[in-house]
Amino acid sequence: MSNMHRILWFDEQIRSRRYPNARSLSERFEISVRQAGRDIEYMQNSLLAPMSYNAKERGYEYSNQAYILPSVFLSETDLRILSFLIYKYEEAAKSIGYVEGLDRVVQTLKRFVPYQPENSDLPIFRADSALADRKHEVDEAIRQSHKLRIAYTDEEEEYEVVVHPFRTYSQANGVYLIALCEQSGEVEYYRLERMTRVVDTGEEYRKKAAGKD
Repeated sequence: MSNMHRILWFDEQIRSRRYPNARSLSERFEISVRQAGRDIEYMQNSLLAPMSYNAKERGYEYSNQAYILPSVFLSETDLRILSFLIYKYEEAAKSIGYVEGLDRVVQTLKRFVPYQPENSDLPIFRADSALADRKHEVDEAIRQSHKLRIAYTDEEEEYEVVVHPFRTYSQANGVYLIALCEQSGEVEYYRLERMTRVVDTGEEYRKKAAGKD
């Protein structure tokens, strides 16, 4: 298993305030504590994650709650799209010639994408219209600085909260909303796929940087 899965898990544990550490990472993925430590160093030094060790909780937390992992991880859909684009570029290059700068980019992509020239069909993707509608509604509330009332299901129960939405972003495992929860007073991360209801209250809130007073 690549460190992509481990880093995504570690990031989710931090956001859930479970304070993961090298020991919990090694036990979860059956790797050495030394390897787990290298994953943590990679997050800090290469992905610039603002992680700090909480001695009381014996685990890591983010000093800036607005931080999100860079989009360096490619989903299966991403790989299919890139493979198709590489194929179309090489087909066009046969008739118009190679473009030097663009060709360097394509050759670099081919080092990371399991490119198969015979797979030339336009990729077909499954669209989740309900999720797309939900994201549009959330993005509109962000644009208008409107509070949202959302019903949310986690691993244990369904509950309802009122939030001040800051921004949405996508990762390989889902679409997320960063928002200030009125009940907890904390910046929280909500997965759009787990929202069972979203209501724009029409009430405005004053925008301020996520994770700052």
